[in-house]
Amino acid sequence: MKLSQLRSFLSVAEHGSIRAAARALGMSQPAVTQAMRELELSVDAPLLQRGTAGVELTVYGRSLVRRASVIQREMERAVAEIEEIRDGSSGLISIAISTAVAFEILPQAFAAFRARFPHVEVRFNEASIPHTLPRILDGTVDFMVAHMLPGSLADWEVKRLYRTAMVAVAREGHPILDAANTDGFADWEWLLPYDDESAPALVRQLFAPKRIAPPTRVVRCTSTAIGLKLVGESDLIGVFVDTMTREEFPHYGLVKLPLCDPLAALDVSVISRPGSVLSPAAQNFLDGLRHEAAMKGNAYHR
Repeated sequence: MKLSQLRSFLSVAEHGSIRAAARALGMSQPAVTQAMRELELSVDAPLLQRGTAGVELTVYGRSLVRRASVIQREMERAVAEIEEIRDGSSGLISIAISTAVAFEILPQAFAAFRARFPHVEVRFNEASIPHTLPRILDGTVDFMVAHMLPGSLADWEVKRLYRTAMVAVAREGHPILDAANTDGFADWEWLLPYDDESAPALVRQLFAPKRIAPPTRVVRCTSTAIGLKLVGESDLIGVFVDTMTREEFPHYGLVKLPLCDPLAALDVSVISRPGSVLSPAAQNFLDGLRHEAAMKGNAYHR
């Protein structure tokens, strides 16, 4: 199995046609066809089959394409890393980070990184655990920084940066602010920051310490900006990180619910692919995030 064969195979899988793949690669059609034959011989299994609109992957091909994508990206990373080590003037890092974490530590970490790596391309993505994990696995994202339940994602490389409390908030003038107790809290519609299978456990962990019944009507929202705007202009009750109290809540006209403040704390953790080695640029950025977390006095609070 050769890298050139895998490159041709991935192009065929992407374009669904040997002709289109050859055009994209700048190769002749017979050369791509020959590469596919040699690759099938090396794995002793058919990878392609004729379909109604070109060629399709067999079950063997679908299995290989996932691995081949990782191999190709690892090779690209290796080349980029060598260039970084040589002159520090190129490369790419891709980071998924939650908005709340970005508000706290990203600007300073980015400034320090840019001073060290002025020409490395940087891509930021909104952190969403179920959507970002596959991108970490295939190498399109280097690492993710997100809020999560302690002890979750056991099959991944997870390193905690710090812990942060969650608080319940409502718009100014919301009727719930006049409540004498928490008995009716569960009857309101809540906006909660989750979007995956951990939702039930997260809800229990958030509300159990205050002995508040979990809400029955829930809006799922992983976008902090959308959540702040929506809670600020509706009767929804939102759950956000406590560190947004000073700057973000007043801007959106939000106040904390005094009867259930704060809720449980969540880990802010770095999530990466098990066994992966970050490039020098990506490692430098991660070190900067750790430094900023420590400077703010948040590192490894228990």
